[in-house]
Amino acid sequence: MSARPYIVAPRMVRAVQSKKPCECHLPKQAKLRAREVAEKVRPKTPEGIDPIVLAGGPGSKCRPFLVVQKDAERFAACNALADEIGPLDTPKKAAQLIMEAIGDEVNEVFGGVSLDLHMRMKSVFETGRGEPTSVMAPMVPTLQAALIDGAHAIILFHCHPSGVEAQPSEADIETTEAFVEVFDTLNESGLEICLLDHIIAGGSVKDPSFYSFLEDGRL
Repeated sequence: MSARPYIVAPRMVRAVQSKKPCECHLPKQAKLRAREVAEKVRPKTPEGIDPIVLAGGPGSKCRPFLVVQKDAERFAACNALADEIGPLDTPKKAAQLIMEAIGDEVNEVFGGVSLDLHMRMKSVFETGRGEPTSVMAPMVPTLQAALIDGAHAIILFHCHPSGVEAQPSEADIETTEAFVEVFDTLNESGLEICLLDHIIAGGSVKDPSFYSFLEDGRL
Protein backbone atom coordinates (compact mmCIF):
# COMPACT_ATOMS: atom_id res chain seq x y z
CA MET A 1 0.00 0.00 0.00
CA SER A 2 1.70 3.18 -1.15
CA ALA A 3 1.63 6.40 0.80
CA ARG A 4 -0.70 8.80 -0.95
CA PRO A 5 -1.13 12.39 0.24
CA TYR A 6 -4.47 14.12 0.45
CA ILE A 7 -4.98 16.76 -2.22
CA VAL A 8 -7.87 19.18 -2.06
CA ALA A 9 -8.61 21.63 -4.86
CA PRO A 10 -9.35 25.19 -3.71
CA ARG A 11 -12.96 26.22 -3.78
CA MET A 12 -14.11 28.16 -6.81
CA VAL A 13 -15.02 31.74 -6.00
CA ARG A 14 -18.37 32.59 -7.53
CA ALA A 15 -19.67 36.07 -8.17
CA VAL A 16 -22.97 36.46 -6.36
CA GLN A 17 -25.30 39.22 -7.46
CA SER A 18 -26.59 41.07 -4.43
CA LYS A 19 -30.34 41.02 -4.02
CA LYS A 20 -32.47 43.94 -2.99
CA PRO A 21 -33.15 43.67 0.75
CA CYS A 22 -36.67 42.69 1.70
CA GLU A 23 -38.88 45.54 2.78
CA CYS A 24 -39.91 43.93 6.03
CA HIS A 25 -36.65 45.15 7.56
CA LEU A 26 -37.75 48.78 7.12
CA PRO A 27 -39.72 50.14 10.13
CA LYS A 28 -42.60 51.70 8.21
CA GLN A 29 -43.11 48.76 5.86
CA ALA A 30 -42.70 46.32 8.75
CA LYS A 31 -45.61 47.87 10.65
CA LEU A 32 -47.82 47.82 7.58
CA ARG A 33 -46.82 44.25 6.83
CA ALA A 34 -47.53 43.18 10.41
CA ARG A 35 -51.01 44.69 10.20
CA GLU A 36 -51.69 42.91 6.88
CA VAL A 37 -50.57 39.59 8.35
CA ALA A 38 -52.65 40.17 11.47
CA GLU A 39 -55.77 40.77 9.36
CA LYS A 40 -55.17 37.65 7.30
CA VAL A 41 -54.59 35.35 10.27
CA ARG A 42 -57.26 36.90 12.47
CA PRO A 43 -59.74 34.09 13.13
CA LYS A 44 -63.49 34.58 12.88
CA THR A 45 -64.88 34.53 16.39
CA PRO A 46 -68.32 35.10 17.90
CA GLU A 47 -69.22 38.67 18.81
CA GLY A 48 -67.96 39.83 22.18
CA ILE A 49 -64.89 37.54 22.18
CA ASP A 50 -61.50 39.00 21.36
CA PRO A 51 -59.41 36.70 19.19
CA ILE A 52 -55.75 35.89 19.90
CA VAL A 53 -53.64 37.20 17.03
CA LEU A 54 -50.04 36.14 16.44
CA ALA A 55 -48.36 38.72 14.25
CA GLY A 56 -44.67 39.08 13.46
CA GLY A 57 -42.62 42.15 14.26
CA PRO A 58 -40.03 43.92 12.11
CA GLY A 59 -37.88 41.51 10.18
CA SER A 60 -39.62 38.39 11.43
CA LYS A 61 -40.56 37.29 7.93
CA CYS A 62 -36.94 36.79 6.95
CA ARG A 63 -35.46 35.78 10.27
CA PRO A 64 -33.92 32.28 9.90
CA PHE A 65 -35.66 29.55 11.86
CA LEU A 66 -32.37 27.65 12.27
CA VAL A 67 -29.53 29.33 14.13
CA VAL A 68 -26.15 27.60 14.33
CA GLN A 69 -24.19 28.60 17.41
CA LYS A 70 -20.53 27.88 18.02
CA ASP A 71 -19.61 25.95 21.16
CA ALA A 72 -16.72 28.13 22.32
CA GLU A 73 -15.22 25.54 24.69
CA ARG A 74 -15.33 22.74 22.11
CA PHE A 75 -13.99 25.04 19.41
CA ALA A 76 -11.03 26.09 21.58
CA ALA A 77 -10.20 22.46 22.44
CA CYS A 78 -10.31 21.38 18.79
CA ASN A 79 -8.19 24.37 17.78
CA ALA A 80 -5.54 23.53 20.36
CA LEU A 81 -5.44 19.90 19.20
CA ALA A 82 -5.26 20.97 15.54
CA ASP A 83 -2.25 23.17 16.34
CA GLU A 84 -0.60 20.27 18.12
CA ILE A 85 -0.99 17.63 15.40
CA GLY A 86 -0.66 19.90 12.37
CA PRO A 87 -2.22 19.30 8.93
CA LEU A 88 -3.85 15.90 8.36
CA ASP A 89 -2.39 15.63 4.86
CA THR A 90 -1.82 11.84 4.74
CA PRO A 91 -3.96 8.80 5.58
CA LYS A 92 -1.42 7.75 8.23
CA LYS A 93 -1.77 11.02 10.14
CA ALA A 94 -5.55 10.87 9.90
CA ALA A 95 -5.57 7.23 11.02
CA GLN A 96 -3.45 8.03 14.08
CA LEU A 97 -5.95 10.66 15.18
CA ILE A 98 -8.93 8.38 14.50
CA MET A 99 -7.43 5.38 16.28
CA GLU A 100 -6.67 7.55 19.29
CA ALA A 101 -10.29 8.70 19.31
CA ILE A 102 -12.07 5.34 18.80
CA GLY A 103 -9.35 2.67 18.93
CA ASP A 104 -10.52 1.26 22.27
CA GLU A 105 -14.23 1.05 21.42
CA VAL A 106 -15.93 -2.33 21.99
CA ASN A 107 -18.71 -1.52 19.48
CA GLU A 108 -18.44 -0.19 15.96
CA VAL A 109 -18.57 3.62 15.72
CA PHE A 110 -19.09 5.70 12.56
CA GLY A 111 -18.29 9.37 12.09
CA GLY A 112 -16.03 11.86 10.40
CA VAL A 113 -13.19 14.32 10.75
CA SER A 114 -13.88 17.76 9.33
CA LEU A 115 -10.98 19.77 7.91
CA ASP A 116 -10.43 23.37 6.93
CA LEU A 117 -8.80 24.68 3.75
CA HIS A 118 -5.32 24.13 5.24
CA MET A 119 -6.08 20.48 6.13
CA ARG A 120 -6.25 21.33 9.83
CA MET A 121 -8.80 19.45 11.90
CA LYS A 122 -11.94 21.41 12.71
CA SER A 123 -13.65 18.64 14.71
CA VAL A 124 -14.15 14.91 15.14
CA PHE A 125 -17.83 13.95 15.14
CA GLU A 126 -19.69 10.68 15.73
CA THR A 127 -22.96 10.03 13.89
CA GLY A 128 -23.44 6.30 14.38
CA ARG A 129 -22.91 3.81 17.21
CA GLY A 130 -23.71 0.14 16.72
CA GLU A 131 -22.84 -3.37 17.83
CA PRO A 132 -19.52 -5.28 17.91
CA THR A 133 -19.98 -6.39 14.29
CA SER A 134 -22.07 -3.66 12.65
CA VAL A 135 -22.97 0.01 12.69
CA MET A 136 -25.32 2.25 10.74
CA ALA A 137 -23.66 4.94 8.62
CA PRO A 138 -26.37 7.62 8.62
CA MET A 139 -26.15 9.85 5.58
CA VAL A 140 -28.16 12.90 6.67
CA PRO A 141 -26.62 13.43 10.16
CA THR A 142 -23.13 13.04 8.66
CA LEU A 143 -23.83 15.65 5.98
CA GLN A 144 -25.41 17.94 8.57
CA ALA A 145 -22.30 17.72 10.76
CA ALA A 146 -20.06 18.57 7.79
CA LEU A 147 -22.19 21.54 6.75
CA ILE A 148 -22.58 22.93 10.26
CA ASP A 149 -18.82 22.68 10.78
CA GLY A 150 -18.25 24.63 7.58
CA ALA A 151 -15.89 21.87 6.48
CA HIS A 152 -13.77 22.20 3.37
CA ALA A 153 -13.05 18.46 3.42
CA ILE A 154 -14.21 15.35 5.27
CA ILE A 155 -12.58 12.05 6.22
CA LEU A 156 -15.12 9.37 7.10
CA PHE A 157 -14.18 6.69 9.63
CA HIS A 158 -15.45 3.69 11.50
CA CYS A 159 -13.85 0.98 13.61
CA HIS A 160 -13.70 -2.82 13.57
CA PRO A 161 -13.26 -3.82 17.24
CA SER A 162 -12.59 -7.48 16.36
CA GLY A 163 -8.86 -7.26 17.03
CA VAL A 164 -7.86 -8.36 13.53
CA GLU A 165 -6.28 -6.37 10.70
CA ALA A 166 -8.58 -3.71 9.29
CA GLN A 167 -10.17 -4.67 5.97
CA PRO A 168 -13.40 -3.42 4.34
CA SER A 169 -16.50 -5.56 4.10
CA GLU A 170 -18.84 -5.47 1.10
CA ALA A 171 -21.15 -3.24 3.15
CA ASP A 172 -18.25 -0.86 3.85
CA ILE A 173 -17.48 -0.61 0.13
CA GLU A 174 -21.14 0.02 -0.78
CA THR A 175 -21.45 2.66 1.96
CA THR A 176 -18.34 4.47 0.73
CA GLU A 177 -19.60 4.45 -2.86
CA ALA A 178 -22.92 5.91 -1.67
CA PHE A 179 -21.15 8.74 0.17
CA VAL A 180 -18.95 9.46 -2.87
CA GLU A 181 -22.06 9.82 -5.02
CA VAL A 182 -23.76 12.14 -2.52
CA PHE A 183 -20.69 14.37 -2.10
CA ASP A 184 -20.34 14.57 -5.89
CA THR A 185 -23.96 15.73 -6.09
CA LEU A 186 -23.32 18.34 -3.39
CA ASN A 187 -20.30 19.66 -5.25
CA GLU A 188 -22.27 19.91 -8.48
CA SER A 189 -24.90 21.98 -6.67
CA GLY A 190 -22.30 24.41 -5.32
CA LEU A 191 -21.86 23.08 -1.76
CA GLU A 192 -18.22 22.13 -2.24
CA ILE A 193 -17.03 19.66 0.39
CA CYS A 194 -14.31 17.22 -0.61
CA LEU A 195 -14.61 13.61 0.57
CA LEU A 196 -10.94 12.76 1.07
CA ASP A 197 -11.01 9.27 2.49
CA HIS A 198 -12.81 6.61 4.48
CA ILE A 199 -10.58 5.05 7.13
CA ILE A 200 -11.29 1.84 9.02
CA ALA A 201 -9.55 1.52 12.37
CA GLY A 202 -8.84 -2.05 13.43
CA GLY A 203 -6.31 -4.32 15.04
CA SER A 204 -5.64 -4.15 18.77
CA VAL A 205 -4.20 -1.64 21.21
CA LYS A 206 -0.82 -3.40 21.02
CA ASP A 207 -0.97 -3.97 17.27
CA PRO A 208 -3.15 -1.22 15.70
CA SER A 209 -4.18 -1.46 12.07
CA PHE A 210 -5.97 0.83 9.65
CA TYR A 211 -7.34 0.65 6.12
CA SER A 212 -7.56 3.67 3.81
CA PHE A 213 -9.93 3.58 0.84
CA LEU A 214 -7.81 6.29 -0.82
CA GLU A 215 -4.52 4.38 -0.49
CA ASP A 216 -6.15 1.24 -1.83
CA GLY A 217 -7.41 3.11 -4.90
CA ARG A 218 -11.11 2.71 -4.02
CA LEU A 219 -11.88 6.40 -3.65
